[in-house]
Amino acid sequence: MSQVDFFDSVAKNWDNMIEVNESKINYILSKLKLKEDDTILDVSTGTGVLIPFLIKLSPNGLIRGVDISKGMLDIACEKFKKIPNVHFDLVDVEDENIESKYDKIILYSMYPHLEDKTNTISKLVKNNLRNNGILMIAHSNSRKFLNNLHKNADERVNESLLMEVSKQKEVFINASLNVIEAFEDDEMYYIVIQNS
Repeated sequence: MSQVDFFDSVAKNWDNMIEVNESKINYILSKLKLKEDDTILDVSTGTGVLIPFLIKLSPNGLIRGVDISKGMLDIACEKFKKIPNVHFDLVDVEDENIESKYDKIILYSMYPHLEDKTNTISKLVKNNLRNNGILMIAHSNSRKFLNNLHKNADERVNESLLMEVSKQKEVFINASLNVIEAFEDDEMYYIVIQNS
């Protein structure tokens, strides 16, 4: 059983399983410096948790949510079907190429689930982020909380762990990525990369 199977299996109940902390999400998204007409790629959008926040911050922009789980996307499509500037696609960002370029790319609550983390982020920055665009990896929980959660979770996700943020920053810098901010505390974890 794969991660796709896992997320498909929990999709119908996902919105009841997760906590959506609006103040933390708004704080995290403030780091993206969103403009009202930005094009945004929401990687691993799931059931579209971030979509209402992104629409509010970029009402005239184009928001594309991608995910590996058809079950999750079916729910997201249903929830946001009346919003014309939001689109969803079944895409595995690790194995497939995305043609378009975006002003902002967000990977919210999903980074540990990537198999080839550094190469995937490098590819997204190189191929899909506009000049001076921002890519952000973010979690509205601490690394310790998330690592404990995943270690004790379903075997399909129990290897999905975060590394200490300064070490992760170093890995990205060594991969020639321009990290402009890296932060973690007991409340959240985020890394901001700019395409220069």
